[in-house]
Amino acid sequence: MAEQADSHPLIPSRAATGHTPSSLSVGFDMLFTAGIIVVLLASALMLVPAITGRARPTETIIIGTLMPVITLSLLSVIERMLPAAGPRKSLRSWLMHFQLNVFFFILSGIVGALTITGMNGLARDFGFTLGFIDLGFANGKGLLLVIVATWIAAVGQDFFFYWFHRMLHVSQFFWQHHKMHHMDREVEAVTAARQNWIEVVISTFMITIPLVLIFKTSGLKAWQLGLVSGTIITTFDMILHAGHANVRIGGGRTSMFWCSPQLHRIHHSLLPEHQDKNFAFVFPIWDVLFGTYYAPKPGEYPPTGVHGEKEISSFWEAQIFTPREWLKYLRAQKEAARRRA
Repeated sequence: MAEQADSHPLIPSRAATGHTPSSLSVGFDMLFTAGIIVVLLASALMLVPAITGRARPTETIIIGTLMPVITLSLLSVIERMLPAAGPRKSLRSWLMHFQLNVFFFILSGIVGALTITGMNGLARDFGFTLGFIDLGFANGKGLLLVIVATWIAAVGQDFFFYWFHRMLHVSQFFWQHHKMHHMDREVEAVTAARQNWIEVVISTFMITIPLVLIFKTSGLKAWQLGLVSGTIITTFDMILHAGHANVRIGGGRTSMFWCSPQLHRIHHSLLPEHQDKNFAFVFPIWDVLFGTYYAPKPGEYPPTGVHGEKEISSFWEAQIFTPREWLKYLRAQKEAARRRA
C-alpha cells in the first residue's frame, strides 16, 4: 500500500493552507471558471479567422479550442483514480488552478498566434521567409507524419524551454516570478499552467521567437490539417505535459527519455538534494546532456513547495504576483546597497 504523503512533516495540514471554502464561494468560483471558458471560446472565434485571413468552420474552432480544457479535465479525473504522490487539492483550490490554466491558454494562444503571424508577415515584407526546417512535410500525408512533425517541433521547443526554465532558477530576479509555480504544495495536473501572465511575455522572447526562426511554421497549421489531425495534435501535446500529475508513476530506467510525474516531482521538491534538477519538461535527455539530471529512486516522491513563502489565495493574486514580488526584490536590493555604502 502506498504511504500517505500528507503525513510528511514538511507538508502543512489542509487547515493550514486555508482550503475550507463555503458553498457560496465555491459556487462563485464555478461561475467565474465558466466565464473564463466563454472568454476563451469567444477569443478563438474572433481571432482565428482574423489571424489566418480566412473563415473556419465554427465547430472546428470550438472543438479545437476546448481540447486543452477537456484533456486537462480528464487528466485531473484520472489522477484522482490513482494512488497520490502527495496531498490533493480541495475543490476550491483546484478551481482556482483550473482558472489559471484556462487564462494561460487564452494568453498563450493570442500572443503566440500574433507573434508567429507578425514575424512571418514582417519577413515577407522584407522579401524572405523564416525557418530552415520545414514541418510542412506532414501535410496531407497521414496522421503518422503529423505526429512525427509534432515530435520534431517538441524536441526543439523543449531545448529552448530547458534553458529558459534554467534561467528562471539561476537568476534571482526571474526566480521572484517563477517561484509562484513552485510554491504549490499540492502539485497536480492543474499546476502545469500555474503562472503569472508575464510568463507568456518572457517565453515569447526565449522560446516562441527562436522556434519561429528555426521552423517554417506556415507549413503546419492544426486548422489546415483538419479537425481529426488538429484534435490529435492538441491531445498529444497535453499528454506530454502530464508530468505534474499527482500520481505515483515513475519511469524507472527509462526516466531519462520521458518526463514522468515522479521525475518532474523531483524538480518541485522541497528537499535540498533535488534543487535545480530535471528542468526539461518533455525530454529529460537535455538534463542528462547538460548535467542537471536526477534519477528518482524507487518510491521517491518528495514533498513540494518553497520554504518561507505564503501560498497564493486567488486567481487575482496570481495576476499581480510577479510585479509585487519584483518590487519587493528591488526594494530589498536597494536597501542592501544602501547598507553596504
